[in-house]
Amino acid sequence: MNPAALESIQALHRAVYVEGELFGVDRPHAVDPLQAPDGPARPNAIAVAGGAFGDEGKGRVVDELCMRSLRAGRAPLVYRWNGGANAGHTVIVNGQRVALHQLPSGALHREAVIVLGKGMVIHPGDLLAEIDRVRAVTGGPMATLIIDENAVLALDTHRALEAALRDWQTGGSGATGRGIAPAYADVVYRHPLRVRDLIAADWRDRLRRHYALYAALVKGLGRDLATVRVPSLRAESILVGPESEFIERHGPAATALDVYAQDSRPVLENVWAADGPTTPIIFEGAQAIGLDTRWGVYPDVTASDPTFDGIAHSTEGMFRSEEIAVRAGAIKATYTSSVGSRRLPTAMDEALAQRIRDDAHEYGSTTRRPRDIVYIDLPCLRFFARISGMTHLILTHLDISYPDAPIRVCTHYTDRRGHVCGYRPDQGFLSAVTPHYLDLPAWDGAALRGAQELAALPREALQYVAFLTRAIGCPPLMATTGPERTALLSWLPG
Repeated sequence: MNPAALESIQALHRAVYVEGELFGVDRPHAVDPLQAPDGPARPNAIAVAGGAFGDEGKGRVVDELCMRSLRAGRAPLVYRWNGGANAGHTVIVNGQRVALHQLPSGALHREAVIVLGKGMVIHPGDLLAEIDRVRAVTGGPMATLIIDENAVLALDTHRALEAALRDWQTGGSGATGRGIAPAYADVVYRHPLRVRDLIAADWRDRLRRHYALYAALVKGLGRDLATVRVPSLRAESILVGPESEFIERHGPAATALDVYAQDSRPVLENVWAADGPTTPIIFEGAQAIGLDTRWGVYPDVTASDPTFDGIAHSTEGMFRSEEIAVRAGAIKATYTSSVGSRRLPTAMDEALAQRIRDDAHEYGSTTRRPRDIVYIDLPCLRFFARISGMTHLILTHLDISYPDAPIRVCTHYTDRRGHVCGYRPDQGFLSAVTPHYLDLPAWDGAALRGAQELAALPREALQYVAFLTRAIGCPPLMATTGPERTALLSWLPG
């Protein structure tokens, strides 16, 4: 950040909080951005990614986008482009908290088509358990499921290697234990197993060779693969087991996944082009831009590509991110959460952090780890918006605001020499900067909890949305106002 950028934020603060300018956030957008009136982007195509460090509530938003499409009489296609069983998108349905891991949020809508893309890593056993859970919650059939046959398998062998590596070294404290990084590493090392391998006629032989490789790798780290205990969605943990047991455990998945696995390209091509812009396409990302290996703070990074550019890779170049009408980044409106060893400059008073942690259920959906809570960091959020090509913001947890605690926002950093500087994804740099803050008027979050209309927002909330979105450089698209599925409001017209 240069001094001119800081001056623009200071001018923005005066415009909103002194002159009363709201920049139109008190009413819906005049033009629907999903209709892409200008440029080459496809109408009714939207991508939703985490705009910070993950756990922003993306699943809720995708769920709402699906319902919005269905209300308009159009069944959506929901495409998950990255990650695996380490994701945890939570939606509350009929009073039940549903944590989705590998399935996108469109799974809750039986009229939808959901695709697990090539950019994902699939754990077959956990996926079948998740399908059973979704069917139990919905009380019947779920969405039509397609699994790209080229998606990579993430098996208990990968989870065992991750556990052995964790014992061997201290790095990777942000890992979930779901074997995600080893599964992606298989691609780099040129020996991955893909979904199509599990449904091949000789799938047992392919798994046997895989098991032998991982037995050798884990043995090299001083462990016996068969005796390593790994997490499971059906039980708290299971043993990897000997080769024969490991292979036979995949028998049900080999049969079940054969129903879902296919080349997803013809389906996508038909919906994108031949079917025209009438079918809504929703791209759902996992993790967040701040966890990307290029833009994250090492070692707390994920192995997949959580940025909008990951869509092109997962679809084998079929869709480029700039061809998607809306690329929305989800961030928590009044604070930021983080998991792992990274230490962000905007550390929050612990009493307020614990208050937020408890009120906003800031514990991992997959791991139940308590999350670190920090103040809003504009240099960081502006950086992620710029490098990702973000077009709009989704503001979650707008109800987490307390009348007795102003909302503290970091406007800029200074380095050791006192010079104004911006964000860099490097722990050494972040540990050396000094954050500078503005305290902004808060509102009674409990009073607006469950709000579904912009008119229900107090002026302080509207001022804050105007300031935050203009400071980051992306207009608002939606906001959540509570944990319930219906506690959401939108700036989309209609």
